[in-house]
Amino acid sequence: MTDLTLRCVSDSDDFDAFMATSYGVFLQDPQQDEIDLMRAFTEYDRMFGFHDGTRWVSTAGAFGKQVVLPGGATTAVAAVTAVTVAPGHRRRGLLTAMMRHQLEDVRARGTEALAMLYASEATIYGRFGYGMAVPVAELSGNVRELGFRPDVQRGDGSVTHVDAETLLTSGPEIHQRALAQRPGLMERPGPWWDNWIHDNEVRRKEFGKLRFLLHHEADGTASGFAIYRPKVNWTDLGQPDSEIQIQEVVATNPHAYAEIWRHLLNIDLVRTVEYDGAAVDEPILSLVADRRALACQVRDGVYVRLVDLPRALGLRSYAAAVDVVLDIADEFCPWNTGRWQLRGGPDGAECESTTAPADIAMSVRDLGAVYLGGVGLQALANAGSVRELTPGSVHCAAVAFGWPIAPGVPDDF
Repeated sequence: MTDLTLRCVSDSDDFDAFMATSYGVFLQDPQQDEIDLMRAFTEYDRMFGFHDGTRWVSTAGAFGKQVVLPGGATTAVAAVTAVTVAPGHRRRGLLTAMMRHQLEDVRARGTEALAMLYASEATIYGRFGYGMAVPVAELSGNVRELGFRPDVQRGDGSVTHVDAETLLTSGPEIHQRALAQRPGLMERPGPWWDNWIHDNEVRRKEFGKLRFLLHHEADGTASGFAIYRPKVNWTDLGQPDSEIQIQEVVATNPHAYAEIWRHLLNIDLVRTVEYDGAAVDEPILSLVADRRALACQVRDGVYVRLVDLPRALGLRSYAAAVDVVLDIADEFCPWNTGRWQLRGGPDGAECESTTAPADIAMSVRDLGAVYLGGVGLQALANAGSVRELTPGSVHCAAVAFGWPIAPGVPDDF
């Protein structure tokens, strides 16, 4: 690596080149319209990589975002993005060096106690202390088989199609009000909204332009929205066979949520619906009469890495009272290694270093996995990844770390 320099992006043109490298490694053509939108929420000093004097040969970055924790509080998070190593430069330690540089930088900034990322390949990031914390569900089914349970009452509001400008007059407030209901979701400032509803041919693939639904209560209050794409299909016999691909359904109350789904499942000519990015306990799963008719495929989603372990554990609430000593192994960020006493409950928590005997031994990777309540501590113990040192401690801690609502999948980053 003596011919390579680890440095940050310097200016706008440098950022274009940086992003072109990232797009290329992901086998995509650079999209200048998307890159231009990203400038509004990108800090160049958080975008870095190795440069050979002529071009970028590796990239990594982070956006400063706010994530919802169990209990409804939000905290700053490093949303890790654009991690690539160009062909011809792999297996030279570049990725490890970038991950170390980034985590040390996050720690030095002092504003973020944790980092989160989507993994292009699931096996990569465990060795850097990231644990799979937010599973994601892909829902799909034939709309003719997805009638609601008879006891699901109709609301007295209304659902209408609107344009993007109208959505942006109400959508951000709805999203912000609904945010605290589900851990793992991230706040969406204006520039992120612009990116979220941006439409181009690459994002459409074989589907059509984005369409928007808005739900209003009887008193006119906007209380829910949906974003989706249609794909027009016909059978060989000329029968309608169109699809819709849902990007997001958000509502501030159950009636608004159900009414939006009723509308989506009753769009003329549509026979198939797909929602990739749903929570594993998405309410629509409990609304349909025939649960088998709504296929649900679960896969890994978002990975969490605790950077400042005691502060991160003290930021969230716990579903039950907990007083436990954790023996944590963290080879990549050794400042987290040691024994930590966690005391907390539904009203908050505190975590501090201790010399007391440990109750549970685990890696920081597995602690990241259980941090948002989407992965069970008991399940990891059953798999042998977590060791119980004091009988009964895993059961008690598992109840506390769990959360009644599964974490949600945040916007792409």
